[in-house]
Amino acid sequence: MRSNILYRYLTISVLCGLFLSTLSTLATFSAFAADKALDVASSSRTPISLTEYFAVLEDPSLRLTLDDLRKPETAARFKTGMPAAEALSYGYTPSAYWLRLQLRNAGDRPVERMLEIAYARLSHIQLHYPDADGGYRSIATGGNLPFATRAYPNRHFAFPLALPARAEQTIYLRIHATGSLLAPVRLWETPAFHAYERNDYMTQAWYFGMATAMILFNLLLFFALRDIVYVLYIGFVACMALSLSAQNGLAKEFLWPNATLWADISTYVGFSLSIAWLIAFMRAMLNTWKIIPRFDRLLKLLMTIHLIFPLGFVAALQLFAKYSVLLNLTSMMFVLGASTFCAYKRYRSAYFFVAAFAIFILGAVMFALRILGVLPTNVLTVNGIQFGSALEMILLALALADRFNEIRREKEMAQKDAMKAQSEKLQAEQRLVENLRSSEKLLEGKVSERTAELSATIDRLKQTQHELVQADKLASLGALVAGVAHELNTPIGNALTTATTLEDSAKELEATMARGEMRRSTLIYFVESTVSMAELITRSCQRAGTLINSFKQVAVDQTSEQRRRFNLRSLVDDNIAALRPSFRHAPWIIETDIPANIQCDSYPGPLGQIIANLVQNAVAHAFEGCDTGTLNVSAVVANDGVEMVFSDNGIGMDRTVLAHIFEPFYTRRLGQGGSGLGLSISLNIATGVLGGSLHATSEPGCGSRFILRFPLTAPNQAPPTNDAA
Repeated sequence: MRSNILYRYLTISVLCGLFLSTLSTLATFSAFAADKALDVASSSRTPISLTEYFAVLEDPSLRLTLDDLRKPETAARFKTGMPAAEALSYGYTPSAYWLRLQLRNAGDRPVERMLEIAYARLSHIQLHYPDADGGYRSIATGGNLPFATRAYPNRHFAFPLALPARAEQTIYLRIHATGSLLAPVRLWETPAFHAYERNDYMTQAWYFGMATAMILFNLLLFFALRDIVYVLYIGFVACMALSLSAQNGLAKEFLWPNATLWADISTYVGFSLSIAWLIAFMRAMLNTWKIIPRFDRLLKLLMTIHLIFPLGFVAALQLFAKYSVLLNLTSMMFVLGASTFCAYKRYRSAYFFVAAFAIFILGAVMFALRILGVLPTNVLTVNGIQFGSALEMILLALALADRFNEIRREKEMAQKDAMKAQSEKLQAEQRLVENLRSSEKLLEGKVSERTAELSATIDRLKQTQHELVQADKLASLGALVAGVAHELNTPIGNALTTATTLEDSAKELEATMARGEMRRSTLIYFVESTVSMAELITRSCQRAGTLINSFKQVAVDQTSEQRRRFNLRSLVDDNIAALRPSFRHAPWIIETDIPANIQCDSYPGPLGQIIANLVQNAVAHAFEGCDTGTLNVSAVVANDGVEMVFSDNGIGMDRTVLAHIFEPFYTRRLGQGGSGLGLSISLNIATGVLGGSLHATSEPGCGSRFILRFPLTAPNQAPPTNDAA
């Protein structure tokens, strides 16, 4: 009983399954029956657009598989009845699209066909076609996959198909793009496709050969003219050529066959950089900053945007791709408007620019509108930008050649002007030479007269200098004589007074003896007073003799200026002793610190004159307004020479005065007895006769320091003359 129930249950289950399977098959057949089948038995040399034969299913989730599509509920969602067109266009969409195609071979022979998708910007493509076992074979390729994944090597996507005789096949295509989604799908006979392929590659080679020739041509022009406009045009042509090669699939085939993300963004980046180069080229060629300065600022802004905009493709490709097309359209129209305005301003180069780029921009606009889905896919919209670019290069070659000729004409004119200016310059120089020759004779006479006058003036100046030097030396010697004479008054006066007193005492003693009143006490007093007065007379005479000897030696040295060996300490003491009377009552003193063993073979007279000038300079200037002070004279032997230092702790000098103290006739006591020649003469003696040097350092409030250096043995030279001094 239980077995009968189980048997009935199984029978019912099988019948239900067969019923449901039959319904599913009928539903699938009914869905396929709505598809428009294409009979490929007839031959045709022209391609067949498959747009109207497709059943289309949108896949927003990007998850549908071939097995899902073959289920009745999914198969029924395909939309049929597509209008006849060159391509299916869905604009910028994140969805994938499944295309179902029914192909029928009603002939008695198998046929081979090429299925071409003539749009290289599809990121992912899957082709599913039946195999001999009743299953499906799949091919996955696309712009984001390596070029080696393609079933047939072509810049577009081509798939060989084999259809058996009297058979019908269902083919599935899945297409997806990160940019604009276009599907210009065509079916070719294999020989016709190969012929078309050869012509297509020849056309592409023609275009890119032209672009290469333009790059080389403008590169040669740049080397010849050094004009930056040619470099900018080279950048534009190079970027545009790379952009178009990426757009039409040649770059994927030959330049970066294994690229993934770069294959998607290379076109957008290339077009954006191309427009940046184009704007830069237009600004340089048309001088927009002069003709349309306000528009030029907008041009620079657009150029900057196009240089930065490619960074957005890495972050959000699909979003920036759509806006890049709008930005490119706007920029193209703005470039065309700016160049047209320059042509309106009658700028010569603008005529060529507008003529060349109007066609190019028109082609670019049609290309962009096709990408956006506004215009249909046809020969003009597909190849418009490439045709426009080719015509632009041809026309712009004429423009650049005209620019070359214009530059050459300007150069020739400049050369003519330069030659003319050079000729005028030579004529002017000849006239000038003639004038100079005529003036030379007059100048020779005047120069002779001036030379004679200058010689006489120099002789007078030398004589005046000699007289001034002699006057200064005599004034110094006169001051020395006056001081010594004043100093001699005391010892001579004392001796004279004492001698007179002694004479009176002797006469009184004589009178006392004559009267006979001589006493012992009187005689003792006379003898004692006589001895005291004799000692006083002796001391006074010795003091006078010492002063006379010192003065005699100093006077002989300063008047004779003969070379001899002398002791430096004795020379300094004699000169200071001779000068001391002139400042005996001054509130400052002189101290000497000179070793007794310094022997010199030099000129004591000129050296003494330097000592006298430095001491008298201190008397006149160093201690003005000071209650006390010290002038220290010291000397040391170093490196076979003597270094004498005259340092005081007086008022000092500022930098302005210090810079001029050795100049002739410079003095701060002009009209008060100062000649301004003392230090100048001292410097000449030190550097000339003595073969040494004289330097000074000073600061206000810190005193002054004169450093005299001279060799122990004076250089071999003739004795100095008064003029040299």
